[in-house]
Amino acid sequence: MHATHTLLLCSLSLAISAAMPAAQAAEAEKTLHLYNWADYFAEDTIAKFSAETGIKVTYDVMDSSETLEAKLLSGHSGYDLIFPGDTVSERLMRAGALQTLDKTKLPLLVDIEPGLQKLHGNYVNASKATVPYTWGTIGLTYNVEMINQRMADAPVHSLDMLFKPELAAKFKDCGISLIDSPDEVLAVVLNYLGRPPRSGEPEDLKAAEETLMKLRPFVRKFQSQPTTELVNGDLCLSLGYSGDMTQSQRAAESAGKKVNFGYRIPKEGSTVWMDTMAIPLDAKHPEYAYAFINFVMRPENMAAISNFTGYPTSNAKARASVDPLMTGNPDIYVADATYERLIPGVDIPQKTMRARMRTWTKFKTAAQ
Repeated sequence: MHATHTLLLCSLSLAISAAMPAAQAAEAEKTLHLYNWADYFAEDTIAKFSAETGIKVTYDVMDSSETLEAKLLSGHSGYDLIFPGDTVSERLMRAGALQTLDKTKLPLLVDIEPGLQKLHGNYVNASKATVPYTWGTIGLTYNVEMINQRMADAPVHSLDMLFKPELAAKFKDCGISLIDSPDEVLAVVLNYLGRPPRSGEPEDLKAAEETLMKLRPFVRKFQSQPTTELVNGDLCLSLGYSGDMTQSQRAAESAGKKVNFGYRIPKEGSTVWMDTMAIPLDAKHPEYAYAFINFVMRPENMAAISNFTGYPTSNAKARASVDPLMTGNPDIYVADATYERLIPGVDIPQKTMRARMRTWTKFKTAAQ
């Protein structure tokens, strides 16, 4: 063999050998690092995404919104895609921790529920950096039979059920619970009283306190997950997440119990929450994040997520494939007009939050 050919082959061999580890490293790096709540996808969402795209997914479970904020604000979070709540994403974007989204890369944004799109616009900072994912409301979940036994014409569509003590008293024996969230409950009470829902003004909080104290003797529980107690018959009325009804109904059916639960958004109005998808400013693979957002935004994938989690998702075209237990309830999958009664979240200043927390703590710790 000619010496020149030998040198050429040796050089080629070395080049291939050098390229192989680089190629292997690139393949190993083809991983999307995401941060979300536990069980917040359908069972096969991630597997289907990886099979279709070849992108592996590292799924870290979020334990609290506070932890998420701390990770993002410290920098170098290591995540490509996160799932913050509406007010959390507002703070993160204002702090410069999120990327402004290139909406030309997100063709399915046009399929978002029109009412939800309008609500999303209330978040001046976050609307530039987030895509609505799942959402829900705070309302009344109730055991239909237990309520009817005590009051055949109970106003289940109204907060009078709670805030008129003569009505709340009728359900004391079967159990009333409130979501353990001062911001949500105080917003609902203040709105019911015709006052600014997110106020921290002394006169507003005093009015809320007086209303809540009349309810206090009838409250059995403060909790955010009342499903077990509802199914076991230890509660008959709960002010909490819209998903409580779906989860309670499914749990009752799994246990072979014939129980019928209802859910209503109060006619006076109530709060709405929205979890979103966002790309951290320091994401190493934003292109993988865009790929994942586009994947889950497809109607069939959003429907699967809704069916698994028990919460509505943002894609309007997904409705047709969602469990009728949800779509058949106009207070879970709502009409456009209903959105007008919903109160979006607000990033409340610390001083206001502290004042509201004092009111809530006084109410919670009051003797029954």
